[in-house]
Amino acid sequence: MRKRLLGALAALTLGCPTTGASEPLTLDTLLGLESFGRIAIDPSGAVIVFEERRARDDLPRYDLQPEGALRYARLYRADIERSAGVRPLLPMDEDAGYTAGPFSPEGGKLIVFRLRALEYRIGVVDMVTGGVVWTDLSPETGAWGRSVEWLSEDAFVMLGMPDGVLPPRLADTNRTQRELPRLWDQAARGEATFVAVGLGPEPERPLRDLWRVDARTGAATRLARGPFFDFEASPDGRHIALLVDGPLQTLPSPGSATEFRRSRSLRMVDLKSGQTRDPPEAQDISTSVMTWSPASDALLIAAIDGDRPRLLSIDPAGAARDVTPPDVTPAVPLDFHGSPTAEAGWIGHTPVVRGRDRDDEGWFLSGDSGAVKLADLAPDARLVAQGRRGALFVSRGRVIRQSADGPPEDLGALASVVRPDGPLGQRAQASPMKQGSAVVLDQTGRLCRTSADQGPMDCVAGPSGAAVSWSHGVAVARGAEGRAANHLTATRGASFETIWSLNPELDGVDLTPARRIDGPDGAGGWLYAPARQGAHPPPVVVTPYPDRVYSTPPPTMRPEAGNLTLNGQLLVAAGYAVLYPDLPVGPEPADGLADRILAVVDAAANDGLVDGDRIGLWGHSFGAWAVVLSAAQSPRFKAVVALNGSYNLAGSLGRLSSHARLAGENDAAIMGTARWLEAGQVAMRASYWSDPERYRRGSAFEQANQISAAVLLVHGEMDHGTGEAEGMYAALRRLGHPAALLYLIGEDHSLHNPGNARIYYRQLIDWFDRHLAMTEPPIATSIAGSRPPSGPG
Repeated sequence: MRKRLLGALAALTLGCPTTGASEPLTLDTLLGLESFGRIAIDPSGAVIVFEERRARDDLPRYDLQPEGALRYARLYRADIERSAGVRPLLPMDEDAGYTAGPFSPEGGKLIVFRLRALEYRIGVVDMVTGGVVWTDLSPETGAWGRSVEWLSEDAFVMLGMPDGVLPPRLADTNRTQRELPRLWDQAARGEATFVAVGLGPEPERPLRDLWRVDARTGAATRLARGPFFDFEASPDGRHIALLVDGPLQTLPSPGSATEFRRSRSLRMVDLKSGQTRDPPEAQDISTSVMTWSPASDALLIAAIDGDRPRLLSIDPAGAARDVTPPDVTPAVPLDFHGSPTAEAGWIGHTPVVRGRDRDDEGWFLSGDSGAVKLADLAPDARLVAQGRRGALFVSRGRVIRQSADGPPEDLGALASVVRPDGPLGQRAQASPMKQGSAVVLDQTGRLCRTSADQGPMDCVAGPSGAAVSWSHGVAVARGAEGRAANHLTATRGASFETIWSLNPELDGVDLTPARRIDGPDGAGGWLYAPARQGAHPPPVVVTPYPDRVYSTPPPTMRPEAGNLTLNGQLLVAAGYAVLYPDLPVGPEPADGLADRILAVVDAAANDGLVDGDRIGLWGHSFGAWAVVLSAAQSPRFKAVVALNGSYNLAGSLGRLSSHARLAGENDAAIMGTARWLEAGQVAMRASYWSDPERYRRGSAFEQANQISAAVLLVHGEMDHGTGEAEGMYAALRRLGHPAALLYLIGEDHSLHNPGNARIYYRQLIDWFDRHLAMTEPPIATSIAGSRPPSGPG
């Protein structure tokens, strides 16, 4: 494990005086921190495996954006009953990253993934011998659901990319760097070089191969090829259901709710005969429901292609049967991506679905005599586990066992533990995905595992969210808060043992504690203030984010959060108070935004904690939108730094990253940003043409003439909407207002490159130093220069 302290970055170590040997947090310290990734215990309960993610300044490469930070890890193991300590799980190369997949059913093997250069491979570790078998297969990442699933102790199935290319989630991060040089050379030779959108059918979705892999040898047999992106094996291991990706559906009318839909279908694969079937009724199906019955004789899916969604049961031969409970309309909530989903499953052999009848919302069984409502469940209850006869729901924070013909049982307050077959993707948020048990807290606070079917409980002392060895009575988890997050601890009854520790350098870092600020009419927030220097209170930099309310101090202020993009502790170390205000939902996001921020600032100023005449704003993404718009609403803000924001909402529709532009993903970008603008975060509630004035009120570009603050616009060159920053900068310069623009080359929506992080923090602290100083600002501030001088660096 690499442990070294980097030299302090001079521009960021000018913090408040500290006592003893404590030092303020520096960017170099932040870049040198490691973190824990996945922590799991094998099904037998004998072995702990955990990921140690490498420090940001210690990654082999930086063009994989956030995926690199997640996948450049090392894997370690420790035996539960031995005192031999922690050791590497497998031989690991310095220029590669290793992450953990699921254990085999008995725990004798573990699937692992290796990222080296632009090569992503799957392998199998023998947990007894320590040997590893690497394949030439490039697996999917499992972002939507499964990428791999064990069929037996010696065989698994996986989705992989043809010809071993990177899966889209990794390949899309550096498409521009990989493909543009070839296209430029092609254009230089006078050959046709173009991207066409709307001149023909949408390009086909990426192909994947379904493979059956022998875990002992790595030998693989291709079972199917198609635009698959998720799958589910039947419990008996005989059949595979594949979710087939399809073209975008028609864009909604300007007056309708915006959803992001693709036409998705189903393919069934018989592993014994090799036959494949495409059930014709399984069209436009939800990505969230793909659940086999306990007897493996039917697959439950949800078709959402019409006015009335349907619950369909598909047998292994591909025959479909509508099992929607009579007079019930299944619910189709939108997920994070704006795609309609559904929630359904099995209670024994009976389908159950969340929906609405004539009178009520809730969960309904599809009974022989009609719909049967599960009256003891809340309307928003979640199905979390399924057995052969029963199912477990989480309702109002309690775990409820429900059978098809018996009374419900309240088993206790919900807790959580790590699944040994994880990690799983988006589908796991709505589907149990073969989970057969849930965890509750007993009266003494122990974690207790309870089955979806009747049976005894296993109980272990430990924190919620731990990895648990039920057979050995041990719970393993990283600490939840503060320095404890740097320690991996095993709880065995009343005893505790630290297994592994990270980041000892943080023991010498002095962090400013949070202070709650309460203002009038419910206004409030959290303040981090440096020690007072001199007679005047410090200037304050506000970091607002619309619709965010902090019941506890912002977790991103802890160094362990690894927040490079908006790290307020670095500003506190530079002598600034940092304020995180509560910004609850209003009638529209722009309504009184500056006044709501200033109410919290004034409450802190009235207590003498900050200088209410020296106020800066700092925001990222939707927070960047908020800070520039706030500056247009009040002249009290003197300096603004905005990273990767949108400033002209009408022009945001269909904005593209350079990667998406090269791939011709314009229509997908239109649907995505329309969803974000109209029905998502921005909450315009209608298209631009339906209510242009609402868009103008929410656009800083439209109000640029009212901005008096000095504005530094920062934008990742690989992020979508670079034109937003350029247009805002042009407006401010045309109006003679102080402004500067900083491009971060190779960055997308956040910060990943250590060198870019250093120049970013040097520039923003310099910006606040120049415009929030006690002295009067320089006379010629209408063209505020940036450092270093303009030009490529």
